[in-house]
Amino acid sequence: MIESERTASILGLMILSFRIVLGIMFIYAGIEKAIDVSGFAGAVHNYRILPAWMVNPFAVIVPWIEIIAGLSLLSGVLLEGGALVISGLLFAFACALAFNLWRGLDISCGCFGASADGHPITWWYLLRDIVLFGMGCAIVASPYRIRLSLKCLFQKAKAGRAPEGS
Repeated sequence: MIESERTASILGLMILSFRIVLGIMFIYAGIEKAIDVSGFAGAVHNYRILPAWMVNPFAVIVPWIEIIAGLSLLSGVLLEGGALVISGLLFAFACALAFNLWRGLDISCGCFGASADGHPITWWYLLRDIVLFGMGCAIVASPYRIRLSLKCLFQKAKAGRAPEGS
């Protein structure tokens, strides 16, 4: 029994660390992209995947999705949805990277915003996104994901409250 409690604690801490890493990373990336929407739109355009008419709406909407999903992971509010969104984004980003690496395009990643000295995409970026995708999937699949979240705090407060009318 003690061993399973210890394992649960270790898994809970691991999932919490994944939530913190991905949450901070996506909030930071989203803010950087939201600050320079036109630069991010240029990076998206360079991938040559989306039709031209979709580039600007994508560049405006995705940073805010990243910020909201990152906040969800950090706070634990709508955690399952936030983790699923982040996992979906990471899967899409990994596919876009793989496709353009396969095509041999020498373009800036645009992962953390667009800058003039942006680093070109590499297989290491693809590996990074695959590892991060695995972390997101672990959060989605884990029964320990709500530990140290606002949802858990609210559940504990509600359980400790006496029923009305007593």
